[in-house]
Amino acid sequence: MSLLFLIPLTIGLAVSYLFKNSTDDMAELTSLSTVACLIVSLTLAPWQLKVVVLMLAILTPQTN
Repeated sequence: MSLLFLIPLTIGLAVSYLFKNSTDDMAELTSLSTVACLIVSLTLAPWQLKVVVLMLAILTPQTN
């Protein structure tokens, strides 16, 4: 199993750490980078991990 999906995930986590410690101007840019890295990470992830994420999304109760 290829672990390539961990590279954008690690980058996304690093960017989210920067988001926590940045000013308001940089916060918008870092939040967009975090979302993009997480989407790329999910795209490169193996199908087993995608199924687990899908099951978590389906089984998590929705609040109104």
